[in-house]
Amino acid sequence: MYRNRILCIIFTLILAIGITIHTAEAAESITVETSNDVYYSGDFVVIFGKVQTIFENTPITIQILNQGNIIGIAQIQVAQDGTYVKSFNASGPLWVNDGTYQVSVAYAATTAQTSFEFFRQTIDKSSASFPVNIPNSGSFDIGYTIRGGEVDGITMNNDRYSLLVEITMSSSGNIILQLPRESFDAQSDGVDDSFIILVGKENNEPKNFSQVEYEEIGTGDNYRTVRIQLENDDKWVDIIGTYIIPEFGSIVIIILVVAVSSTIIISKSRFSVRYN
Repeated sequence: MYRNRILCIIFTLILAIGITIHTAEAAESITVETSNDVYYSGDFVVIFGKVQTIFENTPITIQILNQGNIIGIAQIQVAQDGTYVKSFNASGPLWVNDGTYQVSVAYAATTAQTSFEFFRQTIDKSSASFPVNIPNSGSFDIGYTIRGGEVDGITMNNDRYSLLVEITMSSSGNIILQLPRESFDAQSDGVDDSFIILVGKENNEPKNFSQVEYEEIGTGDNYRTVRIQLENDDKWVDIIGTYIIPEFGSIVIIILVVAVSSTIIISKSRFSVRYN
């Protein structure tokens, strides 16, 4: 009798642990993304993702919220491969505020969130990507969206090991930059760190820059997306991270092979350029 009780207790504990592990795995089994980081009035906000475990006859609930108010809501079935997609038209009486909108998805007992930026006005808006050249090496692209002005150029600042954005502003607005992690990032001990953002109104001399706050509106495995508020007389934006990893040209590779057979790190203060 005593042995049976012990076996019953052990079986119960194993069952409970199994349920806990299953629940923990399920909590990480749903993803959500949007097709863009920024939308304007009349755009279609496309929300998509994937669930790891499919529950029969269980819909996924998608909500778009702004300032605590539900802007859009839908319940849809997931596909047989676990994927789902739903589009919302960013128009109508509920889409009245500029700013950050939250996306929340729920499936069974799991949830996931993301966000995007919405603006009612589409005038004075420009979106593109700009190639950033690395001296004696390759290049990488920076995606951007700017409101109230134009981007004239993006270069690597050799003195501060940063990205220097030259702009022409016709009115107050903002710029959103999509920064590729593999080429430019800010980290400390493998954990995301804050960028330092400086804005200048005259020439690009360091004494003419002042530090400003920014919003990180998107963080993923491949990109970090930041939004910086601008005034109509701003001319320069300097984004300082902790490293820039360039692609090599053949001349640089030869120099590195001759000089050393491993990694060279050139450091200045907390910032560095890494050649891998």
